[in-house]
Amino acid sequence: MMTAPEGLENTVLAPTQSMRPLFVLSVWRSGSSLLYTLLNQHSKIALLYEGDLPQLHLYLWGRLRSGAWRERWEFWNQGPSRHGVALESMPAEVSDVWEATRIVYQAVARRKQATIWGEKTPHWYDCPLRQAERFPDARFIFLWRDLHAVIGSMTRAATTHNFFRKKSLTRKVFLGNEKLKEACDTIRAQGRPVHEVNYEDLTSNTFECMQEICQFLEVPFETGVTCLEGADRSAILRGEGEHHTMVHRDVIVGDRKQVEPLSPAMRAKIGRYICRSKQRYGGKWPKYPLQLPEGTKPPSLVELWRDRTVYQSAVYWDKAVTLIYAITPVALARLWRSRPWQRSVQRNDSHRLSEQFSRPTTLDKGSRL
Repeated sequence: MMTAPEGLENTVLAPTQSMRPLFVLSVWRSGSSLLYTLLNQHSKIALLYEGDLPQLHLYLWGRLRSGAWRERWEFWNQGPSRHGVALESMPAEVSDVWEATRIVYQAVARRKQATIWGEKTPHWYDCPLRQAERFPDARFIFLWRDLHAVIGSMTRAATTHNFFRKKSLTRKVFLGNEKLKEACDTIRAQGRPVHEVNYEDLTSNTFECMQEICQFLEVPFETGVTCLEGADRSAILRGEGEHHTMVHRDVIVGDRKQVEPLSPAMRAKIGRYICRSKQRYGGKWPKYPLQLPEGTKPPSLVELWRDRTVYQSAVYWDKAVTLIYAITPVALARLWRSRPWQRSVQRNDSHRLSEQFSRPTTLDKGSRL
């Protein structure tokens, strides 16, 4: 059994002709962690869990030719250590984050002798087409879920996780979901391989859904992708409240009949956005819910303008925060996050960081070959 550094160093120069990227895209709380876990049960698939390296071009700007990008990526979301990749095993100099993505993600896949590399991420919602242009050879799986269940799941997660308490997050879900659908249709119109999955179908008819996905990916169907037993979840950080509880079970459980903890006002708002989408797509998307309450109308122009303003302001704020971290020395940023109260806030606020940023992540031995 080789260590992570040896594994990466020995595989970076391996042939890549038969390897192709796959990106699983959705908004938060859509069940992408479940789909990621099932996909990684396949012997030919090795996806990263929210490594988000393609998204870090602003954060890593100016650091890609000095080797500093490796430590900064680790600091951002522990992407390398969560996937068993030692910092010194990655190349010190790369031309951009997309080259770095190919090198590191492919090396992680070769460690498993997989031919499909990539990641699942809910963070492409604002710029899916720009990112897709950087990977012209990629396949895409878009995962949809009834927005009632998405917002309800966020509401439950907010009881233990500050990230989901952000008022702007619901707007990111409503408008980000629309952006992802527009990107899905555009990519398909370009003749590129796209597959759509509904979470409700995935949980109620896992066997058929995973058969279709394997056919889409042109890999042999393996029954292991239909269950969670024995799955490697080492890249999914624990200690993030209860919102990953289902992924850590061995049984797939659907929640279509679960009563979501939504206020009447929020339920009405969700209905308006679903109505808007169904009108735009002739009732064909989104598939769920199958019906809306009688008399439901789409949001008014004023509501749309207000929501888009909040959404865009939140996106600009996120970029500003990223820029601040980009110019701040890692040692200073780590000192700031090491403060007890700030560490707690940042852990919840990022949705991707563990409880101790200065402590390396412990991975299951089975995640390294």
